[in-house]
Amino acid sequence: MSLSSAELREKITALDLSRADFARWLQVSPGAVAQWLSEARSIPGPVNAFLKLFDSLPPSLQQRQLFEIKKGSSEMEGMYVIEFAGSAGQGGATLTFKNGAVYGFDLGGGIYDGRYGPSSRPGMTQVEVAVKMPAGQPSVIRGIVQPFDWTVLAAAEIPTNCREATVAVTTNMGEVVNANFVRMRGVPMAA
Repeated sequence: MSLSSAELREKITALDLSRADFARWLQVSPGAVAQWLSEARSIPGPVNAFLKLFDSLPPSLQQRQLFEIKKGSSEMEGMYVIEFAGSAGQGGATLTFKNGAVYGFDLGGGIYDGRYGPSSRPGMTQVEVAVKMPAGQPSVIRGIVQPFDWTVLAAAEIPTNCREATVAVTTNMGEVVNANFVRMRGVPMAA
């Protein structure tokens, strides 16, 4: 059974994909997808078969496939300034989101490495970061100071494709840190 253009539009929306990501996933041009949606061209049989096969996969495999599609998406890619506050003070950091990886540093010398991808909540992006804290530098989390390098694990959900958002960041230290994300610019293209 062939999908109608309305059913294809609903499918793309349900998968939480942009038209460009959907086209990249199928390895077709965005113009081909636009023609299917406008009914200028019928949806090819292989596309119908592919989507039927995808629907038959277990949800965990579907989520993994969608993550792979979206991690290359330019929706979240960019450079962000983050201002954050914990029980022992405030701080600031810069983070870069690119191809599913997030990395950066903060004013206290913390080094951020992690990943991001689609959340189970539509329109949200899950971010998980390990922050390597330098020896002797107090944390905004209860002012903890260690005589050695140590790591804080942090996780948050931020709205996908947002310009600015304030979020609650959970940590493995049992404290929630409030953070304001501001997108400064996109990631420069390689020359």
